[in-house]
Amino acid sequence: MAGIRKVVLDVLIPLQISSIDLAKKLSKMKGVDGVDINIHEVERKVEIAKLTIIGDELDFDLLKKSIEDTGASIQSVDRVLAGKNVVEWVE
Repeated sequence: MAGIRKVVLDVLIPLQISSIDLAKKLSKMKGVDGVDINIHEVERKVEIAKLTIIGDELDFDLLKKSIEDTGASIQSVDRVLAGKNVVEWVE
């Protein structure tokens, strides 16, 4: 079965939450092979981050719940890669 393989999210992470702990938590989830959190900006109360998660069978609903359970919030889904073949994109 070929499900979601990569998702790129815009996420607001409250400053009291460690992005390192968030990355560790997500990387331990079933189906997750890698997590990249790239902080774009730090504001008074939040970090604005681009969060990339890769795996073979990502469960988006479970990922979303896990992110939101930490107090972080998804602002947008910027990219999704699904299917049995990898689609490369140029930025």
